[in-house]
Amino acid sequence: MDELEVAIEKVREIVKKRGIDFRDGLPEPLFEFATSLMPTPNIDLLIINDNGEVLLTWRSDKYYGTGWHIPGGCIRIQETLDERIQKTALSEIGSSVIYNKNPIVTREAFMKRDRPWLKDQLERSHNISILYEARLPDGFQINNGDKSEHDAGYMKWFSEVPDDLLPEHQDLYIDIIRKYLNLEEK
Repeated sequence: MDELEVAIEKVREIVKKRGIDFRDGLPEPLFEFATSLMPTPNIDLLIINDNGEVLLTWRSDKYYGTGWHIPGGCIRIQETLDERIQKTALSEIGSSVIYNKNPIVTREAFMKRDRPWLKDQLERSHNISILYEARLPDGFQINNGDKSEHDAGYMKWFSEVPDDLLPEHQDLYIDIIRKYLNLEEK
């Protein structure tokens, strides 16, 4: 057995000993490593209300920085698209969603900016993003709790594209957001 095989076997032993189930997601160090080896498939939710507004949430993390973004989540091993859509909605919005089973679009995203704080620039640098149109159940009300507008996870409805939409989501979805907001290309 070569050095790499020995290391992988050791990781498997540790995972088994700790009772980690990859269907619940990867421990952060394994996730970071895995995302430096291959693209990360993820689901994004374009949530629209009856007023034609788009729901965005504030993001602040080491991978993408700070700004408004379309709620989304990475697909886990042996997880169906429906499961990921609903888990993402619950995790990011606090509610299940009603969604169109046909995605609006599937696109690739490549991180174009340097993130000097990361040890490996390849971490979370390539995503396969599947965008679904979704609606929230009747009577849904945003509950931001004690969060301020620029706290991670803060939710807000938009009728215009915010200037501080994450650059990655500008690259991926600006045309679609403008279309759904009935805005002309600028």
